[in-house]
Amino acid sequence: MLAGDTWTPPDVDLSASEDAETADLVRRLGTLTPQQVRVLTMLSEGLLNKQIAYELGVSEATVKAHVSAILDKLGVDSRTQAVIAASKIGVTQRPSPAGAD
Repeated sequence: MLAGDTWTPPDVDLSASEDAETADLVRRLGTLTPQQVRVLTMLSEGLLNKQIAYELGVSEATVKAHVSAILDKLGVDSRTQAVIAASKIGVTQRPSPAGAD
């Protein structure tokens, strides 16, 4: 990888054809801001708005605004649907902190 090669996890099949629904989902997830992605991953972990607000150092109202924006951008009606959509392409786990390996 240091020489410029790419690495793909063994469970990812790049030869599989991407259907239109998945491509649209990837496009919609790409419209999320970094903070919205963090909120979505925390939703995937089952955290409440209050817990997310504490972890991010923001108000619950800010978290609610992020959740509303996520629902709008993903075209879903509930937190559960947003988590299911994110899990379809693997956006459900927070990255480990640098140096945690």
